[in-house]
Amino acid sequence: MGVLFSDTGVTAAVERTQRHGTLLAIEEINAAGGIAGRQIEPVVLDPASTPRLYRDQAEHLLDVERVPVIFGCYMSSTRKAVLPVVEARKALLFYPTLYEGFEYSRSCIYTGACPNQNSVQLVNYLTAHYGKRLFIVGSNYVYPYESNRIIADLYLQSGGTVLHEMYVPLAVDEIDMDEVIAQIRRTRPDVIYSTVVGDGIARFYEAYRAAGFDPATMPIASQSTSEAEIAQMSPGIAEGHIGVSPYFAAIDTPANHRFVAAFRRRFGPDAVIAAAAEAAYFQVHLYAAALARAESDRAQDLLPQLYEVEVDAPQGRIRIERDNNHTHLWPKVGRVTAAGQFDLVYDPKTRVRPDPYMLEYRLDAPAADGLPVAGL
Repeated sequence: MGVLFSDTGVTAAVERTQRHGTLLAIEEINAAGGIAGRQIEPVVLDPASTPRLYRDQAEHLLDVERVPVIFGCYMSSTRKAVLPVVEARKALLFYPTLYEGFEYSRSCIYTGACPNQNSVQLVNYLTAHYGKRLFIVGSNYVYPYESNRIIADLYLQSGGTVLHEMYVPLAVDEIDMDEVIAQIRRTRPDVIYSTVVGDGIARFYEAYRAAGFDPATMPIASQSTSEAEIAQMSPGIAEGHIGVSPYFAAIDTPANHRFVAAFRRRFGPDAVIAAAAEAAYFQVHLYAAALARAESDRAQDLLPQLYEVEVDAPQGRIRIERDNNHTHLWPKVGRVTAAGQFDLVYDPKTRVRPDPYMLEYRLDAPAADGLPVAGL
């Protein structure tokens, strides 16, 4: 199987955790005897956070290495670069990253959260606890534009106001952050919603702290800031800010304790674990369970079995939705602690059916999938 996560470039910090999660799952499956007695062999490449390289390396994996499936991609621009290659060859891409939704490909399995599994819960929490005057800032590519549109729509539905929206390059420099801070100081929002990604995240949070702003009264809220990005910051920089995710490394469940212990035995006691790593981990176990049933790695044989299996992920029991290839997940909201972890401030302990096109949802509550599942 192909493994396509960056070890260099602007999103390397979080993508390394995804590669680690993928390799850990492969090693666990192989140690248990593999699949039908055969070992999984990863072919690992580094696309350097560059969409063109993702496309080129996906072609290499499928045409030269002859892999039937790729596990990879972080930014939506990289997923969109890889998908036509995968679709043309009737292969599969497992994509373990939250994203903006409004997409379906039969060739893609989406295991990160879509908007009804994070944006709805985040807006509910923020408008109830901080206020309805919003400032939006993001990186200049597809995910931030679409995620910001959704958040803005949800704020307007709740009676809120979007005061300002601006974008910075993926390669952020000091002048970009100065302009953002100046606009925040001018507009004085209740909440800042950030879809800045990669190395720019730490730059933004550090500029916020240097400006003297207070997260108790005007927090940065983000779906793209995880434990991986917080680890790049100076100690305490992210304390008090808000995140939303199906998984945080500090959640207190037996399954998560086992996952964290195994991850750190394999990659070191200081190894960073984030939602993207957890999704990268459980999606390999989902694939293995479906492959064992299908006894074939062709997409046409594998997909029907993939819709029938469930696995106990660290966040809870998960499955793939047949209608849209997205995953039933367990959203929750957290506040960053001084130690760089997330304390849960909202956890409905409800598994939410994916609705990537936001066709059916309630702004005031998540939609449970209605299936009997193991609780958190």
